[in-house]
Formats: sequence, structure tokens, C-alpha cells
Amino acid sequence: MNYPHYPDRRILDLAGFWDFQWLGDADWESIHPDSFVRETAMAVPGVFDSLPDYSQRRGVGLYRKQLPADLLPGEQLRLKLGGLGLCGRIWFDGERIGDCQLPYSGVSYDFTVEQPGRHELVIAIDNRFDPERVPLFNPNFDFYGYGGIYRNVELHWLPICAIDRVQVTPLDLQTVRLTAKLLGEVPAVCTLAIAFDDGEASFHLCHVDHDTCQVELPVPNPRVWSPDAPHLHTVEVAIPSDRIRERFGLRTIATQGQQILLNGEPIELRGFNRHEAHPELGPVQPPALMLEDAQWLKRMNGNFLRCVHYPQNEQFFDLCDELGILVWTESMGWGNKPEQLANPQFADLQEEQTRLLVRNGCNHPSIIIWAFLNEAASDSAEAVPLYTRLVDAIREEDSSRLVSYASNRSTRDRCFGLVDIISLNTYPGWIGNTDWTVPSADRIAPHIASLVEHFSQPEFADKPLFFSEIGACGLYGCHDLARSQWTEEFQADYMAEATRVTLTSPRTCGIALWQLLDTRSYGPFGDVRCKPRGYNCAGVIDEYRRPKLASLAIAKLFGEL
Repeated sequence: MNYPHYPDRRILDLAGFWDFQWLGDADWESIHPDSFVRETAMAVPGVFDSLPDYSQRRGVGLYRKQLPADLLPGEQLRLKLGGLGLCGRIWFDGERIGDCQLPYSGVSYDFTVEQPGRHELVIAIDNRFDPERVPLFNPNFDFYGYGGIYRNVELHWLPICAIDRVQVTPLDLQTVRLTAKLLGEVPAVCTLAIAFDDGEASFHLCHVDHDTCQVELPVPNPRVWSPDAPHLHTVEVAIPSDRIRERFGLRTIATQGQQILLNGEPIELRGFNRHEAHPELGPVQPPALMLEDAQWLKRMNGNFLRCVHYPQNEQFFDLCDELGILVWTESMGWGNKPEQLANPQFADLQEEQTRLLVRNGCNHPSIIIWAFLNEAASDSAEAVPLYTRLVDAIREEDSSRLVSYASNRSTRDRCFGLVDIISLNTYPGWIGNTDWTVPSADRIAPHIASLVEHFSQPEFADKPLFFSEIGACGLYGCHDLARSQWTEEFQADYMAEATRVTLTSPRTCGIALWQLLDTRSYGPFGDVRCKPRGYNCAGVIDEYRRPKLASLAIAKLFGEL
């Protein structure tokens, strides 16, 4: 179980097989659990449209789980869903307790047991594209929109006054601010019992303001977290009715001019973009798969992952905490157009999911960058109000980390002044290739040089410059002496040159190559030329985690440069 832990709570893990009914192209508003008829079983976590019986189907699947009969009227319960897609509706004992329009986000729903006897949960999952109900996910996204319950589902019995989370913010390498968020019948004054690393508890009388109380404390025997020495601490915070255990690391992250400083020292980011993906499991990530991806990064001498393009599994961030992997995490967005950025519903959901991203990930020392809206129309007037709103929301939730977004608008971008790091997605000689007389890899150096020159002008010169995407595709097992496009040789040449040019420039603070592994894209639709097999094939390992030649080339360069 990933952090936080609640040692005194009764918690029911609902992973396993649920009853399932396929409703297909049903009217969303007419669906009700009273009409449920079991057809088969469905795995949770799992996705239905990767299975033989429902492959590539878009529609509504209805999930049902019988609950223990010892639930008592008046008990307060919390349902925690680690992530689902593309949208969901949840009922408890036939009463609707919530809707989810936030694909991949960790969400929770609080409700009360009303009657004794038999109890059940029913969750409707819809993976159809719908701009009204699912405005955050568009059908042209370059990653597949699966239908299912992607991550763990838990049922918590809540006490009369409960601790939601304790945000641990390092103020320096020895001191933290603890911000406890309370739920239920919250008193005006609260005594917190606080113990670090299984030590003796100290007691602190705190005034509660808006269900929140704060205390600043030194950490006994502090040990600094870094990629080379990922030391972790725990803190246990208790009130008379509840107790929570959070894990954190003592580290600072900041910028100074064109550098990123980790614990006061310059650091260069060397890594990849990573999707949660597998040909059969889709976005469902068993621990073994997460560990495999992390080990591939380490084998290639990397220290950084940009986790794209949606909130990823908190359990993976726990692993990054333990292994010393630096992380960029972002809320969902991909290529959104000006009219979407100006849409009030879209903007509200963007802020909601981005605040949840920060709240759910607030205590991972591995996370050093919060981000949002990959490759949206940040060169438009419509972008400025929403980008400002999202940056403000992130900094209101957590001002201790850096903020950025990945832009493919190059020198036309209008929003770089809002964030800490200028992050560029660019594919010279690969995307937008029109001149066949110049080899693709030969276009990289002049293109990067022109960007470096532009972003060295005074209005940009005080910010780090990061290449958040650059890469090219290669088909696993495809070889050619001519090193032609789509071969492993072509990809290795391109990625090696991109890495060499970027990391040898004194202006840049790092690179996230596109991408770690091949990932399913549009499926049977979209641009066939750029998505052979229905995959984005730019991974340095393929979808089954088999290494391509590019992985060897990058491992060598990351180790030498």
C-alpha cells in the first residue's frame, strides 16, 4: 500500500474481480444500478477494452462489488479511487455518491451508511469521447484512452474527526512545516501528537483554521534526500480519533539563473518521458512493471523521468522516492486549442485536477516539478488567463517546488514568464520534415543553436532552459545498413545527436528524450504514417521492455557527458 498509511482505520482493499455488465452505447443519464445484470467478471485494477471480448470497444461498462454486511447505519465511509477512465459514476446502495470527470486522477467520495443489511458499490465507466462529459480527453491524443478502473480502490471507515492528509514541506534541510487537514467534526483547537521515524511523540496544541492546523518542527537526526543518497523519513501525526503516517525526504529545489539547484547544488536532468503503458494491461501498472521501468532508467545512467501526460500512480512515485529518481509530474492536457483553453468548464476541471495532482503528490521528494497542459496553444491570447490560473493554483497548494509546462510553440510562446523553467518540445528533422536532402540528425545542432540563441535574450536569460521532448521513432528489430528512417540505427543516431548537442550546451539544464518505451496511440484511427502498429514507436525500449540500439547509445552518453 502506498503512502499515506492510516494505522488505526479499518480499510477494505477492493482489488480483485467485480461483477461486470457491458451496456455499450447506453444513454449515460438513464443508467441506474437497479437494472444491473451480471454478464461476467472484470478485474480491478484493469481495463475492459484490452480484453478479447471488449477489444477496442467504446461504451459503458457497469461494475458491481458486494460489501461486508456488518456496515452500520450512521457510519462515515470514504471511497478512494486511484484513477479511472474516461469518466465514472458511483452508487452506494443505489444512491449516487459522485461523478468523476478527471481521467487518471486519484479521487475520493465521502458518504454515510443509511440502512442495515446487504450493501453494494456500483461504478459505471464510460470510455466514449464526449466533449461535454469528458472535456479533458480528446480523441486525437497521442495516447490511448482506455476504459476501466486503472488503480486501487479502497473503502475507509472514517472516525468522527479524521485526518485527511499531512503535507510535509521542507523549510531547509533540517526543518519541516506540517500542515494537517482535518475532516468531519473538527474542533477549534486540536492537540497533535507528532513522532518522527518511530521516535517518541511530542504534543502540540494548535488552533484550527478552515479545518487546517500547522506546526514547524526540526527533524531529529536529519538525513538529506538526493539521487545518490535517497534517505527518507516518516512522521506520524495523531489526534484522539485518528492517526496518519506520511513519508517524506529532506531536500530543497530551486532555480538560480540558468541552473536548477538541488539542495543548493547545480543538477542536470538526464532522462526520458514515461507513459503508464503496456500492450495488454494498458495504464494498469503492477509493481513489477514499475520497477522494470525504473531499472531501465538506472541502467541508462538517467536520473530523471517526465511522467506524461496525466497524473500517474502514487505508488510509482513511492518507488522513485526510494530509488532517488527525479520526477516531473503533470495534469492531463495534450495539444489543447485556444477555444478549449477559453472554455469555462474545461478551465474549472483543469484547476480541479491540477490541485488534486499537487495534494496527492505533495510529500514525494522525488517530485521536483509540477506541470500542466502539454503542447497546448500557449502562443494564444486565450492561454494567458488559464495558465496564470493554474500556476497560481499550484503555488497556492505548494510553493516549495518548481513549476513548468512543455511547449511546442517555440519562440511564439506567450506564457514562459509565468513559470520557473522554460521547457521545449521539439523534433527537428523528424516531425515537420520537408527537406529530404539533409539527414535528420544533421538538423538537430543548428535548430538547437537557434533556440538557445533566442532564449538567451535578456527577457529569458534568468530562467533554466530544458528540452522536455526530443526524439525519433525506431521499430524494434528493424535494421538497415543504410540506417534509414524507422530503423533502430536511425533512431539511435538521432537520439545520440540530440543528447550530445543538448547536454554540451552550457545554456541548457537537461533533456527528457521522447520516450522511454513504445506506447499505444490512436488505435485503428489517426495518422497511419506516424503511428505504425497503432503505436508511438519512439521508445528506446519497446512496449514489452525489450531494448533497442538507442538505449545503448543513450546509456553511453549519459554516463560520459
